Amino acid sequence: MRKIRLRMNEEEKYQIIKKLVDTSGNKNRAAFKLKCTRRTIDRLIKGYK
Repeated sequence: MRKIRLRMNEEEKYQIIKKLVDTSGNKNRAAFKLKCTRRTIDRLIKGYK
């Protein structure tokens, strides 16, 4: 299997999406696990759209 290298912003997106999937879309729990605020999660999601 080939290893894929992600740019820094892509790695951040991947981590946020992964935490949201792990927490079944619960933004509060994802923010807690990522050590940031719910508002930050909302801003990042809005920026990615």
